[in-house]
Amino acid sequence: MQQVGHPPTEGHQTVERAFEVLEVLAAEGPQGVTGLAARLGLEKSTASRLLKTLGGLGYAVQNGPRGTYQLGPRVLFLAERYLDENRLAREARPVLKRLSQEARASAHLARQVGAQFLVVAKEASPEQIQVASEVGAPTSPHASALGKVLLAAQAPAARRDFCVFPLQRFTEKTLVEPRALEAELEAVSRRGYALETGEEHPGVGCIGAPVRDAGGHCVAALSISGPIQGTPFRLDKAHIRMLTDAAAELSRRMGHGNGPRED
Repeated sequence: MQQVGHPPTEGHQTVERAFEVLEVLAAEGPQGVTGLAARLGLEKSTASRLLKTLGGLGYAVQNGPRGTYQLGPRVLFLAERYLDENRLAREARPVLKRLSQEARASAHLARQVGAQFLVVAKEASPEQIQVASEVGAPTSPHASALGKVLLAAQAPAARRDFCVFPLQRFTEKTLVEPRALEAELEAVSRRGYALETGEEHPGVGCIGAPVRDAGGHCVAALSISGPIQGTPFRLDKAHIRMLTDAAAELSRRMGHGNGPRED
């Protein structure tokens, strides 16, 4: 039966636009009213009103009387509450920290959020040369190790919600053919980890593995990534073992199987 939806109310649109403003400030840095209005397709008066409201609540801060706006400290309060209350993020903290130190690479945790796969936690590499990534940023379903792990955990019919063909080609190594991607996802499921070799960013490698809950369901993907040259990070057996051991530990922390917990 086809469901009849209700058109969004003015209040709903205002909330959506306010979050769009926050996401632009988070992703692109300080913005002026004129630039933000153009970026989001809003009237200047609407953008100004949203920024002033967010500023009054502490979610945005203005630099000077007629300066640009940037994220405010209230955003940090929400982020801290999320980390404190979200079990997965809380349990992942020590695992990510140890993993990044051991692998000499950036460690990431990603999970499904709606129709996207997002990075929800990160521990930067101790190496001076490292990949650029941000918590809250989406990860490619077909070109990243994190994305391939999460995509492989989906039912075949559900994968269409995350992969819209023709797929975007990031580099010459990106898998864009449906049959090639399906074969790769089957390999990921069979061996228990995914590899990424310059498929999303040239010269960057990544290893990903699933994190499972008490019911055996994949609830997240854990990865290590870094430049393939110029750092100790490699796509080799030793680093694959580091990553899969860490994923197994985080899975145990989430109730999967039985095993000791050590911080």
